[in-house]
Amino acid sequence: MTSLRFCEKLLEYDAHHEYHVTILGDEKLPAYDRIALSSLFSEKSDSELIFSEVRWYAYHKMNIRLGTRVCSIDRSAQSVKTASGDFIHYDQLVLATGARAHVPDIDGTDLAGVHIFRTTTDVDAIKKDGEKAKSAVVIGGGLLGLEAAEACKKMGLTTTILEREPFIMACQLDKAGGDLLQTKIESLGLKVRTGVHVLKLEGKGSVNGVQLETMESISAELVILTTGIQPNDELGGDCGLLLGDQSGIAIDETTHTSDPNIYAIGECASFNGITYGLVAPCYAMAEATAANLGGINKIFDPGAPASQLKLLDLQVASLGEPHLLNSEVLVDEDLSSGVYKKLIISPDKKQLLGAILIGETSEFERLRKRMDESVELPADLSALLAPIGSPFEPELDLEDDDVVCFCNYVTKGDICRAIDQNNLKTTGDVMGATYAAGLCGSCLSTVDLVTKHHIAHREKQVGS
Repeated sequence: MTSLRFCEKLLEYDAHHEYHVTILGDEKLPAYDRIALSSLFSEKSDSELIFSEVRWYAYHKMNIRLGTRVCSIDRSAQSVKTASGDFIHYDQLVLATGARAHVPDIDGTDLAGVHIFRTTTDVDAIKKDGEKAKSAVVIGGGLLGLEAAEACKKMGLTTTILEREPFIMACQLDKAGGDLLQTKIESLGLKVRTGVHVLKLEGKGSVNGVQLETMESISAELVILTTGIQPNDELGGDCGLLLGDQSGIAIDETTHTSDPNIYAIGECASFNGITYGLVAPCYAMAEATAANLGGINKIFDPGAPASQLKLLDLQVASLGEPHLLNSEVLVDEDLSSGVYKKLIISPDKKQLLGAILIGETSEFERLRKRMDESVELPADLSALLAPIGSPFEPELDLEDDDVVCFCNYVTKGDICRAIDQNNLKTTGDVMGATYAAGLCGSCLSTVDLVTKHHIAHREKQVGS
């Protein structure tokens, strides 16, 4: 996904078409929507997740070679070697090798019926084993774990989510929010166990259970591991590029690595010791790289962590840092209605530092914009939150680079450009062209508002 975003942005910034671009990808498919993998368990096919077909690359005179694994980089010769023995020269090299699923160091992960959840190939394998299973265990209660659990539910399996932390989605929520979300998830027929540690996976040849450190066993003919990701940084490390403190290929604010002819973007990169697994910062890296190659100075700004999703028909959003100490908080909740809202505020009550929204999320875009622009907060902090049961209406006070769809990182500018370039007429046209609102759908009303407003503006200009 990050690679494709780089290619799209390079077309914008390389105005004189100075670069001949070759894309080498290990997978058989061109860039596809990994965020929507769970949709493959119901209504969608692999081909429907593809962002741009091979012919798109050909049309833009880009040479894409799928199923081509790069096994080494020769920095002195400025070339890469593929697994088939080909040597390909580069003037500038962009590493967008992503990440792979982290597999915990426990016995039994090599048993049949044990899977990771990362690619379309993984989905095919899970579906095949799911047909023979009655019960499933998902190890890991983060965003990906909840998606995997939803997939198991779609397959009709009795499903249990196991999470080491005291509550689910521990990176995005607090204890109160996690507990409320757990209650909602359990009401949909899924089981959730928090604060548990897995000792091993049981079975002979095929998995049949998960044993906890308490020696309790949970029956499972299907196990999905969603315990984090690990950057694919080996190519960089093997050729001598500096790595981050923990992992990932170290980059500076221009996304250059320690070699001035090599960039790294996406989940394989480490910026100030941090690797990013969300779409927005990865796409921001891609744009910074494309701009710098196009001769425009642009630095990578990861922005505040932000995620908004509608998982299992539940509205959940998180912004900034939900676990900051020495901060003020404002909470509004109606647990009987399944609504929990929390603002994390600087001690002087002037800056928004984070937010958690469950059940109702209409405030999300306004809060995100306040954080990004460091807008000083009003004296009446409660005005930042919509009254429970009366959500805010979408607003059009958006700049071109404001994000409308966080799932696919589509900005207002992306929508307006798509309308102008393709003469789009409807919100459905915009969704098809930009992928906005194509996943969780929580941004659909804003996409519709931006679309109708821009089309009306164009028609008014033509009429005048």
